[in-house]
Amino acid sequence: MMRSLYSAVSGLKGHQTRMDVIGNNIANVNTTGFKSSRVNFEDMISQTLSSASSATDSVGGTNPKQIGLGVSVGSVDMLFTDGTTQSTGKNTDLALSGNGLFVVKKGNETYYTRDGAFQFDADGNYVLPSSGLKVQGWNATNGSLNTSGAVEDIVVSSGKSMASEATKIVTYANNLNAAATTITSMSGGDKELMLSDGTTLVDSNNKYSVGDVYSTTTTSTSGTVVTIDSTASVSGTDHSSNVPVTVTLAGSVNGSSTATPSTVTSGWTYGYTLSSAGASATADSNNPVTIKDTSDNTIATVTSGTYSVGGTYTGASVTTTGSRVTASSSDPIELQLADGTTHTVYSDTYVVGTDTYTYTNSADNTKHTSTVTGYAPQYTIGSMDVKTTGGDGASVMVGGKAYYTTSTSGAQLTASSDAPVTLTLANGKTYDVTSSTYTVGSDYETPEETSGTSEKSSSTNIVVLHLADGSTVEDRTTGGQYTVGDNYTYTKDGTPATTQISGFSYKSAIASMEQSSTISSVATSTTVLGAAGSTATTASTDHPVILTMSDGSTVTETSGTYVTGHSLPVTTMVTVYDTLGNSHAVPIYFTKSSTDSTNGNSWTVSVNSDGTGTSTINEDDGTTTTVAMADATINFTTSGKFKSGSPQTVTMTLTNGSKGTQTVTLNLQDLTQYAGNSTINGTADGHAAGTLSSVAIDKSGLITGTYTNGVKQTEAQVAVAQFTNAAGLEKTGSSLYQVSNNSGTPNVKTASDLGVTITPSALEMSNVDISDEFTNMIVTQRGFQSNSKIITVDDELLETVINMKR
Repeated sequence: MMRSLYSAVSGLKGHQTRMDVIGNNIANVNTTGFKSSRVNFEDMISQTLSSASSATDSVGGTNPKQIGLGVSVGSVDMLFTDGTTQSTGKNTDLALSGNGLFVVKKGNETYYTRDGAFQFDADGNYVLPSSGLKVQGWNATNGSLNTSGAVEDIVVSSGKSMASEATKIVTYANNLNAAATTITSMSGGDKELMLSDGTTLVDSNNKYSVGDVYSTTTTSTSGTVVTIDSTASVSGTDHSSNVPVTVTLAGSVNGSSTATPSTVTSGWTYGYTLSSAGASATADSNNPVTIKDTSDNTIATVTSGTYSVGGTYTGASVTTTGSRVTASSSDPIELQLADGTTHTVYSDTYVVGTDTYTYTNSADNTKHTSTVTGYAPQYTIGSMDVKTTGGDGASVMVGGKAYYTTSTSGAQLTASSDAPVTLTLANGKTYDVTSSTYTVGSDYETPEETSGTSEKSSSTNIVVLHLADGSTVEDRTTGGQYTVGDNYTYTKDGTPATTQISGFSYKSAIASMEQSSTISSVATSTTVLGAAGSTATTASTDHPVILTMSDGSTVTETSGTYVTGHSLPVTTMVTVYDTLGNSHAVPIYFTKSSTDSTNGNSWTVSVNSDGTGTSTINEDDGTTTTVAMADATINFTTSGKFKSGSPQTVTMTLTNGSKGTQTVTLNLQDLTQYAGNSTINGTADGHAAGTLSSVAIDKSGLITGTYTNGVKQTEAQVAVAQFTNAAGLEKTGSSLYQVSNNSGTPNVKTASDLGVTITPSALEMSNVDISDEFTNMIVTQRGFQSNSKIITVDDELLETVINMKR
């Protein structure tokens, strides 16, 4: 009887505990993210009256006789099931579904919650406003997010600014119309002429004819070097002779005070000397360079390489075994070693194949010794002579010289102080003269020498003796010699006469002559070669062009340049940002330029429809932007797929205070070319500066900011923690949980990594089921009442027992 009394008491206590849990569940029926609990009962230890017995041969086994001593609360379990998701319309609210919790922090204390009623505070911290705990996650840097590191406070400041970013690449996509009609004929418009310097001229007034000089530029600045570059051609024909370069001379050479080095003329050469420290020259077949040392000794004449006055020239290598060389500070040499290294030395004597040289390797500071396999002398360049025959690729310099050489018999040159002549005689000697006229093949008598000894005459060298009596005698005697002061006997007026030799000279035929004069100025002229491809026509308002297309239709244009066989350009505008964030509308034109059923069609990409390769944009702020890109060709296969021609580079020159020159790459490889409309579109990276105007959070917890410049940028990522036993977490109040000994350690990742889902602009409701709780409350009430009845009955029984004594 006493056992039942105590069992009833335990029943009352157990049902009271269950009622407490039910009451708490019902109290939190509207608590955001609340997880309900349940009570599990278990019987208490039983009193055994007799134990069980096993069966024997005569009787069977018996069960134990046990009387239970009541009930106890086995556990209070937290039910970690999802609650209902309720939309709130507030963009910072988050509802979490699945096995996961948000991570929040207060100082160094970490908590976990299913309450996603977050918002940003005044400092941009993402917080749980009821407690100020900071939501944890990963912050992005300039849109770049790294979720592999430790979590941190999420901070997205209101009014956060975004720096501008210059455009680097424009990506084109979609289709160019393969069936675009092409131009079959044109009338009207302005003709586009090709100039001899490779440029074009739009002749709107029919002013120029082929061969006319378009412009002339003259320079008289000493030291100015002009290189003759004749790359112009029309229909594949070289027109180097139509790019005139004319030099004006200080004197008259071969009867002319001008020369034309752009045209290769027999007998003419041009040259100049560089002697200033640092002056450089590049040698090639058109411009051989004679290198001299600091003593004006000629070292070598080269036709390749670039050299500077004051620099070093390495002579020919000597590799003959046994060759000996001595280096000094004034005559250094380059040693060549068996290990492949070279070293410049300024002292000691070395024998090729025998001696060794020890040096320190700068990379590892170790010493190395290797056998000398060769050497080459090194010279300090004191000056350089550049000399050329003229023609395309030649160079002339103001202050240099023009030379004219002739060995043609009968050719004449008139010498002057501004145009001296160097005579080369048949005897091999040379003389410089500054006056008189000279003829190749005629005799030239050298200046008189009044001392010394002269050889007697030869076939190319006649001795002219100058005698004390004032006479001169041509002595053609061969063999022997004459000495000034000796007596000389000759026949004078039929009578032998003897007198002293007072001097002598030579008479020899002029074999060749070279006349030179300083170049005082250089003029370059541009001439008109002809129409550019003979099919280009430029339209203008005053001179519109009428185009007849391949489908028979006609089009009238008042701007742009058009070519027979080409389509009308497809015009696209690309918004490009500079380094200050200013936007520029850059035109890019696509024109079908070739139709080929074997290799596929080709299109020309340009920044100006007139073929000049440049366009100027007049900006709203009054500045200008120049866009330049050489016309490029992109090719497609016969099946309409892109084949070649990407990328291309556009150079922008700006005058608005941003970086002066900006390069933008055009990526064209995503284009196709099928019959149909041209839907081509270019998308550029880069953007203007902006201010954060709003944020949005997606189902993975990624926080994205939208800026006033229209750019969306990743700002942060909300972290989610997952526990092996979330029901084992310890409640700390305020809808917060902490790790317990039975919850397991948190696995903090993104929602996507953990397979949970975040619903933005919503909250998770309590998972309390009110109908279940009311049912449980009724059952609990009945259980409590039943246990109390047992106590009442036990009381009556005890009273009966007591009355028995009475």
